[in-house]
Formats: sequence, C-alpha cells, structure tokens
Amino acid sequence: MIAATVRTGAQLLATTDEAGRFALTNLCKRPLSIVVERDDYKPVERTISISGHVSIEIELTTAGEVIELRDKAPPPPDMRSTATIDGAALEKSRGKAFTAALADVPGVSELRSATGVAKPIIRGQFGRRLLILVDGVRHRSQDWGLDHAPEIDPFIADRIRVVRGPGGVRYGSDAIGGVVLVDPPDLRHEPGTNGEVHAIGAANGRGGTLAARVAHAIDKQLGVQLEGSLQRLSAASTPDYALDNAGVFEWTAGATIGWRRKKAEYTASYRHFDAELGVCACLRVHNVEDFLAQAEAKEPVGVEQFSSDFEIDRPKQAVRHDLALARARFELAGGTLTSTASFQQDFRREFDVVRDAETAGAQYNFRLLTGELDTVFEHGPVHLSEHWHLRGSAGVLATAQVHDYAGLQLIPTYRGIGAGAYVTERLTGHDTDLELGVRYDALARSAALTQIDFDRLVRSGQLEASACTEAGDTVDCDSRYHTFATSFGVAQRFGAALSLKGDASIASRAPNPDEQYINGTSPTFPVLGLGKPDVRPETSYASSLTLTYNAAKVKGEASVFASYIDDYIYFAPALDADGAPVFDVTIRGAFPRFVTRGVDAVFYGADGGISVAPSPYLELAAQASLVRAKNRDDDSFLVFVPPDRYRGSITVRPPDRWRSPRKGFATLSGTYVTRQKRFDLAADFVEPPPAYFLLGGELGFETCFGHQTARFALQGSNLSNARYRDYTSLMRYFADEPGWQAWLRMTVVFDSKGTNK
Repeated sequence: MIAATVRTGAQLLATTDEAGRFALTNLCKRPLSIVVERDDYKPVERTISISGHVSIEIELTTAGEVIELRDKAPPPPDMRSTATIDGAALEKSRGKAFTAALADVPGVSELRSATGVAKPIIRGQFGRRLLILVDGVRHRSQDWGLDHAPEIDPFIADRIRVVRGPGGVRYGSDAIGGVVLVDPPDLRHEPGTNGEVHAIGAANGRGGTLAARVAHAIDKQLGVQLEGSLQRLSAASTPDYALDNAGVFEWTAGATIGWRRKKAEYTASYRHFDAELGVCACLRVHNVEDFLAQAEAKEPVGVEQFSSDFEIDRPKQAVRHDLALARARFELAGGTLTSTASFQQDFRREFDVVRDAETAGAQYNFRLLTGELDTVFEHGPVHLSEHWHLRGSAGVLATAQVHDYAGLQLIPTYRGIGAGAYVTERLTGHDTDLELGVRYDALARSAALTQIDFDRLVRSGQLEASACTEAGDTVDCDSRYHTFATSFGVAQRFGAALSLKGDASIASRAPNPDEQYINGTSPTFPVLGLGKPDVRPETSYASSLTLTYNAAKVKGEASVFASYIDDYIYFAPALDADGAPVFDVTIRGAFPRFVTRGVDAVFYGADGGISVAPSPYLELAAQASLVRAKNRDDDSFLVFVPPDRYRGSITVRPPDRWRSPRKGFATLSGTYVTRQKRFDLAADFVEPPPAYFLLGGELGFETCFGHQTARFALQGSNLSNARYRDYTSLMRYFADEPGWQAWLRMTVVFDSKGTNK
C-alpha cells in the first residue's frame, strides 16, 4: 500500500513506497512502538524488538468495511498546492520565530518591521488575506498594519501545513491568499509518559530558548499534555553595528487533557503566549529630509551609540495572547460530528518614547476578545458505483468579538458578531477526484468613533453624517456585510508517482475596522495610516495548476497561479497631485502617509521545488518563487510584493554501516534574492535594495542513551556575514538586516515504554 505513514508517538518515521514497503535504519536497540496508518484505513500498532535486522508484514483494513483491493492507489491529494513542515524540517526551525519557520516553503516569504516582528507572505498576500489556525481554531489577534506578528509559539506544533492559494470555503471566505495550519501532537492514549526537551543557543543575540513537552496517559481513555517555552535574546547585530533596543523576551505555557470512550472523544486545552519585543531605536526620523536621507544612508543616525543589550526600553511592544478551547467528537452511524468552542484574548500594549521619565504606562492599549463555536459533520463514504464514492462535510459557525482600545488616536473600539455555513463534497474515483464547495458568511459590526474622527470623515466626504448615531462621547457607525465563497477542484493521477491538480475559486472579504477607520501612527508602525470607511468588500477570482511527482529518489512540485481581485483593499503610500509621496509631520516626527483605497489588482506567478536523492547518502534540492502584482487602475506596481527568490541545498549523510554518528548529516545551502525591478519609485520612496546571497549550513547527528534519544545540530545562516536589506522589510529604510547567525540545538526525546524516536 503506497503512501501509508509510519509513526512512533507523534513523530513521522517513514512513508511507504510504490510497493508498500518502508525501511527504518540506524535505530537504537530497544523496543520500538510504531503506528501504520492511511486515510480510510484503520491504524495498526505494532511493537518491535530491535536487536538486528527485522522484517515484518502489516495489513491494513478499511475503516468502514473490508473490500477487495484490485490495485493499490494513493490517498486523494489536496486540491491546492500544500506544503507540510514536520519531522526534520520542523526540527531545523526550532528556536526561530513562527514566521521564519515558514520561510523555507516555496512561495512563502516574510513581511518584517523590526527584529523578531514579522508576518508571512504567501504568493504576494499577507495579513488579513491569510488565515492561521492553531489546533483547528482561527488565530484572532491584531493582524492589521505591517508590524504585528502572529502570537504563536512554533514549539506547540508537531506539524505545520501551508495551503498556498485560496482556502475560503473551509476556513473562512477571507482566506483568499492562503492558510497556515498549526497542528499540535496528538494526545497519548497508551499508558506511560513521553516527551521532549529542547535547548537552543543563538550567537547573534547572545541568548537562547528552552522548551519542553510532556505527555502522560493513565490508561487508554485519559491523556494529558503539558508544554512550555522560554526565550531571551539581546539586540541582534548587523555586520557593522548593533540594532539598538531590539531584544526579545518571550515565554509560553499550555496544557491539554483528553478523554475518549467508545465512540466519543472530548478535549480541552489552554495556551498562553507572553512576549516583550524591543523596537529598534533607528525607526524614527524628525522630518521629511531626514527620512529620505536615512533611507539612502549606509548607517542609521546615531549608530555610534547603539548597543547589543538585553535590556528592552521604549519604544517596545508587550503582547499577551490566550487561547482556551473545548472540543467534542462523536462517531455516528453516518459519519463524524465535531463541535469546538473557543475563547481568545489578545492584549497588546505599545510604548512610545516619552519626554517624562516618570511616565510608566503604554500609549496604545488594544484588547481583542473573541468567542467562537464551530460545528462540522463529515459524512462517511457514499459508494455510487464500483469505482466512485462521495465524501463531504457541512459546517456552521458563530463568532462574537469585542475590541477595546485606549490611548492616542489610532483605531476605534468596536463590537462584531458573525455567522457562516459551508458545504464541501468530493467525488473520488480510481484516478480522478472532483471537489466542489460553497460558503456564506454574514457579519455585523459597530465601531465607536471619537467625535473628532467622525467630523473629519464627514468633511472629507467619506462618511455621510446620517450614517452614524451619537452615543454619548462617541459616534457609533454600523456596518453589515454578506460574503460568499465557492471553489471547484480536480485532481488527476497518472500512475503512482505523478499527479496534476487544478482549482478555481471565487471569494469575498469584508474590510477590517482598521481598513475603514485607522487614523494615526504607533511606535512599531513608522507610517501615518488613514482608513476609508466606505471601502467595499473585495472579491477574488483565482485559479492555480499544480504538478506533483513523488517517487523514491525524486520528489518535486511546480505550481502556476493567477488571481484577479476586484476592489482590492490596498493600503499604500498616498501621492499628491504631482505624483510625489505625502508626508505628515507630527510632534512624534515625520511619517509617510499611507491610505486605504479600493483598486483592481492582479497577482500571478509560479513556485515550486525539487529534491533528488541519487543515493541514500546524497540529496540535492532546489526551489524558486516568483510573483507579480499590478494595480490595473493605473497600471502601477503594488508595494510589498516579494522579489524573485531562489534556494538550493546539498545534504550528505554517512552510510548506515557507520554506527557513529547515528543519522548524521551535513547540509550546505544558499538563498539568492533578486533586486525588485517592478516598483513605483514614488510609492517606495527610494529604489529597492540590491540583490543579495545568503550562505547557510548545518551539521547534525543523534545518539542513544538508555530509553532516550538525543539529537544535536549546529546551524548557521548568512555565514558570509553579508550586508543586505530586504525589500519586504520596513527596516530597509532605516538599517541593515542582522549579520551572521549560529544556533546550537539539543533535543532529548524520552518515552517510559522505550519508544525509539
């Protein structure tokens, strides 16, 4: 059976080949518990005594009924281009920020505003057009602007899946750019205890990270899991100077408990994220001339006073995020019913530089409370004929949000409620799959504007005076939106290794409150933003085509994509009548004015990767990402669209007959990012930075002691200490990116039953 997975605990060990075989080598000599599973089949667990060469035969039966298999067929592929980060790939990202863990996926890059503050870009889309789901729950946070990173600890993940392209039907109609799924490990349900401990040291930042996860099962019904992490880093340094006041202090904690009996399973979990992030002192200018001169300068003004300290002063961010969820799953006669209730609190404080040293509070306080209820029914396979069967799901969800804001003028307080429903059906044949889905969402929201903001919007003609109602000291402005999404996908398999899949979708996204009403700037947001209350929902018409090849020695995927977005909600620099950028000078300094407006935009491009393993001791890999985007209204280029990116690597491993080091490897990699040639000089203020090349490498091995496994790795990036600036980083106007970096990682994996990992 092809494409069955072989796991021990939560770790993927192997995937069966075209002949249904798998091999595990270089194992410690002790009992090994494995689980073999594949979609639509019952998982099989075996415990093997490792004392030499062992051969076993495992037979899987279908989950619903036993049928005769006349031919072996792989599981139905995802209709969209999807990348999975797990196992060794996820291990390499330990100790890095969440977004950095995604950056090695073709088509994914980062939008950065400061050290440690970044959000993912997928095929040119970022922010509100990307959804992040943690344990099946949509991550709700202050995702507006260019400077708010997702409050997610990457250590909670056992697997991260990146859906490149629209995923609006299942995950939300505003997922028109892509979806990131963060999947924690399954709870343990075999009596015993297992876990892992990570220790990572970082040279550039002179700090590190400690993280641990422990899972325990009293019996086969009750399982619990505890997790936590702690990170402390000083301000990083470029090749020539330190990025003053860019330190990081972060800690997380979480707990999950699950109970199952017969055909029911119940889970409850709580996760807390807490971070204090310094903002480089270089992100500040006093007037327009200073801004333009700084963007062209080799070093920031006052660089001689910069230092790489652990102390975090103003300006800075302090962020807390809490996620609590309860989930119940029932196996019914016709399928599976799952209901999830969740509550999230996102509390963000931003501290600006103040003249009075006695001032202790934050100048900007954001608190977002979100409650959600999501229920989905997945029906079992309906056999239409000998070769065709139908699977699908239907779901409903409800959301309530309260956003309270206090501080200097920026964004309003608001309340919102929403509801949605969706249906997807998939017709699966021997070599062909067809999928169709539809979704509808309704949203009602009320924003409380200050009288000053309301009067400004009325005077500018963006808001009718009769559109809002006075409510004491504020003016309440109501919005109602109805959005739809539909998608159609087809997948065709050509033998065991080759498949072609395509999808087409239409999805609408309602504007966020900041896109309507933002008015101001903040310490980590070095622009002055102005919203547009009458901006309309945007509608995306997207399609993609993906070719996948998955054989024993060669694996690859190539995708082309295109999307036309009607009324694309575009947040970009404002230009005056002469086409020059507009700057606003406030008591806090000079800031380029960014405004929200609706334009017609088009995105298109290609991405993909290939890996070739001519022998078990050598692997070659390469990938490329290209995206183009234009404003069709005036034929100008959109800002913050990533330049072309290419990456290559070579990995060597010692022969299996070498007993030491076990599972050793050495990797040399290089990333080349071109200069962005498609830009609007007025909107970008200065020309994009030049192309750059980053050299990376890693050495690693593992060893056994008792029933434990320890893995060690030394990883480096920008080993040539190249001086560069990135087009999709706001830092490029003020300072260089960090120089060379080295991480030393140690991971200890343990299991009371002697599970060999």
